[in-house]
Amino acid sequence: MARIYIFLSIFLMFFVANSQSSLKFNEDNFTLSQLHDSLEHKNIASKEYLSFLTIYLQKAKQLNSNTHLFEAYNKLYGIAHSSKNIHAYADSLLSVSKELPKKYYIRALQSKATAFYFEKDYINSLAFELKILNTIDKAADSYSYYKSMYNIGLVYFHIQEYEKAYSHFNQARTYFEKESTYDHIQGYFNSLYREAFTLYYLKRIEESSGLINIGLSKQNLLKADDQKFNALYFNYILGLNLFQEKQFQKSIDLLKANVSTIAANDDFANEATIYYYIALNYWNLNNKEQAVVFFKKIDTIFKNHNYSNPEIKDAYTYLINHYREQNDVKEELHYTNQLLDVMKYLQIEYKQLAGTLHNTIDVKTLISDKERLENDLNNKSLYNRYFTIIGIGIALCLIIITIYNYRKRKEFLKNYNDLLKQREPLPIQESTDESYPIVSNSINPLAINIDEWGKYILPVVNDVKDTTPVDDKVLKELIKHLNAFEKNHLFLNKDITLNDLANQWNTNRTYLSQFINSYKEKSFIDYLNGLRITYFLDKVDTDKKWSKYKIQAIADQLGFSSARSFSSAFMKSTGMSPSFYLQQVNLEKDKEVVST
Repeated sequence: MARIYIFLSIFLMFFVANSQSSLKFNEDNFTLSQLHDSLEHKNIASKEYLSFLTIYLQKAKQLNSNTHLFEAYNKLYGIAHSSKNIHAYADSLLSVSKELPKKYYIRALQSKATAFYFEKDYINSLAFELKILNTIDKAADSYSYYKSMYNIGLVYFHIQEYEKAYSHFNQARTYFEKESTYDHIQGYFNSLYREAFTLYYLKRIEESSGLINIGLSKQNLLKADDQKFNALYFNYILGLNLFQEKQFQKSIDLLKANVSTIAANDDFANEATIYYYIALNYWNLNNKEQAVVFFKKIDTIFKNHNYSNPEIKDAYTYLINHYREQNDVKEELHYTNQLLDVMKYLQIEYKQLAGTLHNTIDVKTLISDKERLENDLNNKSLYNRYFTIIGIGIALCLIIITIYNYRKRKEFLKNYNDLLKQREPLPIQESTDESYPIVSNSINPLAINIDEWGKYILPVVNDVKDTTPVDDKVLKELIKHLNAFEKNHLFLNKDITLNDLANQWNTNRTYLSQFINSYKEKSFIDYLNGLRITYFLDKVDTDKKWSKYKIQAIADQLGFSSARSFSSAFMKSTGMSPSFYLQQVNLEKDKEVVST
């Protein structure tokens, strides 16, 4: 018989490959049973499967064979992908089953219930499952009856009717436990797993763990591959029970030991739940950083697989609160938006739990928080922008100031070196007087030789119009007074004025001003300040202590009214500040000390 199926498969493959446009070949040579059996041996993932199935469906229609037509629709239902096609084939099964024995009608109802179940339309799924239960003859087909009982338990489990779910799983487990066929053994372990899971949510932890331990003790009834699979999920439930028993570290260890294998099976739904409980364990151990890592894994699964459930959605509440405590508005807003997206998803996927979802999380408050956080973030962004602009402005000012100071220092250094070239160094005299220095009798370099002055003719500038010019005697008297003024360092007097000198020298203020402008080529103030600055430079050269004085003390000794007026005069005369000049002098003296 196997050879006939192989031959038929090879023949049909050849025919389909070379004659896709027509199905009217000598198919009459093959019976519907042969076509059906050929499909049973064909891989549904292969490209030829649909072509074979199309031939089978059309021949069943031609021959009005409802049995084979039902099987053809059932196989199309099994490979359909869109919800529309799945329901269309399920409806065809229901229509054809009316002409067939009751077992076909039950199968059709089951296909419809399964279609709704995978759409998470649990109310409609439950309606069809209950119809199945009422249709099955419990005495004649107890296996199908308790299989339906198990399926009803699944629906109740997903809509969080845990008491009802437990009742159905318990009845199914009790029945399957009595039979020894492998289908019954598998039914027993599936029912036991679900019953223990339901007991966990009913907070009957001891009973849940007791059932799991019974299941683990009977693992030898299963095939090797099934043993590994069941042990994996049994330990998963035990991990949850350990959490409820507050054995947090043991729960973490057990859940972590199993999560990678569950993830490898592409069971992202249970993978997400395991991450949720690992995070809860860490949170209770006050290891919030690790908890946040696993809460974020749940968000990654939602992004990658568009999956969440009413339980694990609370991971976002933990993340939001965590970042609120950290004052991280950006992350708090991000997970608030994610929670809103999850809530939208759950309201669509879990229509029957819409009320429960709204009770556990106030969506209006969440939206209000989102708007508040967005405003805070926008304001923060605006403030950051202002601070950035201000910071850039400050940085530019600092750069400009730095450049200015660098150039100014460079200019000062040049002027300092030029000043050193213009002045011959004088021998330094050690002073034993700790008080302010006494003015020495050194000859002032600004003094002008009296004989040379006698050669000048002073312009006639008198207070009285058309007065006679001043003779040489008056001129020589003024020169004599200036020389004495410089030699005796009278310019150090803070209170000295042009009027005072004019009165002392028996002349008038205007005449004396013009005299100084002509012979010194500078105003009286510049002349006076020049004498004082020259005196200062001499003292720094000859007395070490002068380089250590404060600017205010120097200004007082030189007769300036303030440190500021001294600095201004020194800057005008030398092209540098007195503090820079003293700094350079002290640096050079320090170098000399080091070299010696």
